Amino acid sequence: MNRQRLFSFGLMVWQTHGLSHDQLLRIVSAKKRYSPQFRAAALRHLVAAAPVSITGGRPFAERRRHVRAHYRV
Repeated sequence: MNRQRLFSFGLMVWQTHGLSHDQLLRIVSAKKRYSPQFRAAALRHLVAAAPVSITGGRPFAERRRHVRAHYRV
């Protein structure tokens, strides 16, 4: 990943930091409205906030798959 894309993704993660759970779900599920990078930044916060009953203490990639399946996004 080049430096500009990494900086841009970090900025998107920062922009989505204070959003509520419902807003994050709307962003992740709105494929035509938001860019894939912005939706990935919102999904990162959903994965971090997901309860252990969903994630099971697994590595990040597996947790992300379980969270997406749980919320059907």
